[in-house]
Amino acid sequence: MEATPTPLQPTPTPVPPTSTPTFVPPTPAFTVEVTKDVEYVALLQPGAPVQKLDVYAPTELGPWPVVVLMHSSYQSKDNATYTSFGEELAGRGVVVFVPQRRSQCATVMEYAQNNGMELREVHESWACAIRFVRERAADFRGDPGQVTVFGHGGTGLETAFIGDDLQQVWEEVASLRGGPPPQTDCLAGGVTAHVDAYVGYNADYKVWEILRDSDPELWELTSPFALIGRNPSLLVHLVQREKDAPTLFERAVEYHEALVDAGYDATLTALGSGEYAIPWSGPAREALIQVILEVAHR
Repeated sequence: MEATPTPLQPTPTPVPPTSTPTFVPPTPAFTVEVTKDVEYVALLQPGAPVQKLDVYAPTELGPWPVVVLMHSSYQSKDNATYTSFGEELAGRGVVVFVPQRRSQCATVMEYAQNNGMELREVHESWACAIRFVRERAADFRGDPGQVTVFGHGGTGLETAFIGDDLQQVWEEVASLRGGPPPQTDCLAGGVTAHVDAYVGYNADYKVWEILRDSDPELWELTSPFALIGRNPSLLVHLVQREKDAPTLFERAVEYHEALVDAGYDATLTALGSGEYAIPWSGPAREALIQVILEVAHR
């Protein structure tokens, strides 16, 4: 008698979970007032336009901590990345200033041309932005006594370290090289360009090292490593993606260690994978926001 064959059983189909965990960002606690295109610095090159900034501020009475969001090279304050981020930060309880600065330079060597003329314009523009913020923060319900700079791609680092000494340092360099002359006229005067805290996001902290031998005077004005020793009270928090750009992360680790060894209050946060741009959504964006808020509210 033949055995009855056992019916073949179908391969089980994985049952999808009834719910997929989804990151839900916190709801902004405050409504935000946006003020666009406030003039803050006049450029001295013929025909150069006056540079402007935008302000994102909670409508509730402050004073609120102040964050200056400095856009990366070849970008604009009107980029949706910055407008959305500025508004979201303000909705979480800080006044955000987003200045525009002019420069079409895309490489270190382009910045070094003409005795570093465009580099001086960038440095001076950022310093003028800090002076404007110190003078006008209270008009937007901000606290002018503490200024945090958020630099995308490491921009604004020189301003954070050099601050009020920027003009003198550039004059010393210009006297040795025959230029460049001053490039800006700040629309706020008599106030300090001192920066209290700096948050750097996704930077190459060794990009300026190419100038160390070829142009040591400009290297001293630009290299994050050369700036160590200035503004010793500066709080520094570096935020760097780790998995997608391991070389840049290693450089951030090296820079962080150099800061700590020099006595700075410095922290490095790894975001894991991600793009160079500010994240549009998700846990990485929230982690970045939390770092900025923590530093600004210190």
